[in-house]
Amino acid sequence: AEDGSIEELIVIGVENTAQRIYEYTPTTDPTTAGGGGGDAYLALLVDELKPQIDQMLRTLPDRAHTGILGSSLGGLIRASAGVARPDVFGVVGALSPSTWWNDEVIIGDVAAMPAAARPARVYVDSGDAGASNDDVANTDQLAAAYLNLGYTSGVDFLHVVQAGGQHNEVYWAQRLPGALQFLFGPRP
Repeated sequence: AEDGSIEELIVIGVENTAQRIYEYTPTTDPTTAGGGGGDAYLALLVDELKPQIDQMLRTLPDRAHTGILGSSLGGLIRASAGVARPDVFGVVGALSPSTWWNDEVIIGDVAAMPAAARPARVYVDSGDAGASNDDVANTDQLAAAYLNLGYTSGVDFLHVVQAGGQHNEVYWAQRLPGALQFLFGPRP
């Protein structure tokens, strides 16, 4: 829409399970038990859930109209989905991604993405307050990795640092409208 709003968006909320750490992590991490099932989780989304959604709903199933967005470990696996399956997920949003996981493995994974196979649009954010400062230093490095690939800030990539933002749902909810507008709103 001309006012900057999003005309239509189908949102499917996939509830996490008791196996959240396993499902939302692309690798194991020697400092945290239970990780490494991210590939199986992404296969479930791509091979089982998305085909059902595309059959049941009036979707635009191509990568340009298919996004994935999450926060914390959910942000980590969403960024990982952009690396592993850019053919499916052309739009990626990572709110406060757990970039610390396994010695910041996601930063190296993003930095190694080939130019021909990467998401079309990416949003990354964090806050800069709280006990962990919302992992802002590592998230800054993740943003730099995207920019080093040739993304253009404000065009196909947006990195937001919320002053006073902490690692929790209150702050993610404050940033979500801007993330959705950038990812799914009108293109410049």
